[in-house]
Amino acid sequence: MIKKVLIRIMFILVLITGVNYIYIYTFYPMNLRDLCEHVLIMKQKSDSTDVLYFSESSNFNAREDDSTYLSISELSNLFYPSIKIHAVNQPASHAGIYRYWLNQIDLKNNKPKAIVVALNMRSFDAAWIYSPAESSLQESIALLQPYPPIINRFLLSLQAFNDITETEREFKMKGLWKKEKLTLKNGDLKYKNTWDWDKAMGEGSYLKEDGSWDFDKIRLACHYVKAYAFNIKETNPRIKDFDFIVKWSEKNGIPLYFNLLAENIEYADSLVGKDLVFLMKENRDFLMNRYNTGNCKVIDNLEKINGLEFSDQTWTTEHYGYKGRMIIARNLAETLRNQFKNEYIKAY
Repeated sequence: MIKKVLIRIMFILVLITGVNYIYIYTFYPMNLRDLCEHVLIMKQKSDSTDVLYFSESSNFNAREDDSTYLSISELSNLFYPSIKIHAVNQPASHAGIYRYWLNQIDLKNNKPKAIVVALNMRSFDAAWIYSPAESSLQESIALLQPYPPIINRFLLSLQAFNDITETEREFKMKGLWKKEKLTLKNGDLKYKNTWDWDKAMGEGSYLKEDGSWDFDKIRLACHYVKAYAFNIKETNPRIKDFDFIVKWSEKNGIPLYFNLLAENIEYADSLVGKDLVFLMKENRDFLMNRYNTGNCKVIDNLEKINGLEFSDQTWTTEHYGYKGRMIIARNLAETLRNQFKNEYIKAY
């Protein structure tokens, strides 16, 4: 009886191995191209890449009237004409996605000299954690899980990834706004949580000359509250993801750079007030203290760009005009200079 069971198990294992082998050389490349072409391109260009730059849309977004449409990574590359910085971009992505991109790097044959990761402060907030875009993001890494490709494809067919409904996401997001208590080291906050603060801003915080509510200004102020009124703590899921990236880079001996993106501090101050700015700066300090050590360096761009240089004037994004992208690119290039001092030239 035991012998028959073992024979059946062996047969199943051989069958799965065979099907997996066939899948790898037939449909797997096509499935990868459909779900995560950017990762496939990274693998194809790995033999000519010196530095990998992982980012969301902040890297490549540009305004129509920009004098240059070069991305942040491309502008940084101007300082190092003898090396290649290759960007892997996916809109709305975050550290929870980047960690799976790392596992696609061929460390034996094409180990990069450095990795740069966009450190987006908003990616720690409830709205991004429970974003409607998260389902498609999770689908994009379904084939990158640490299992045989055929198993990943089977799980994908069952939609066995983080695919909860938008209603569930909104419920969880609002729950976090109500549950998480806000604290400020430099003083007491008027509002105990993000939900109360947003509600207060939404109830006639700005008026027009005729006494009517200025809905455009109120709406924008509320966006800033919901985007930045939070405390980054060790329990935040993004911390776990960034910690993983740090440990991975240390284990594999690859220098790591977190490119902390600029936020519109100027508008946060004028629309909401100093308390929100203090929160943003405290969160910056938390990230700097946690990650700016050892193998990892954090490039602090938080306050480097003025309000008018942001492409989106009625929303909270890390999209910049060419001047803003150039500032961040130069800061990154100057930091990389510590590692690539012989390859550096002054580009602008």
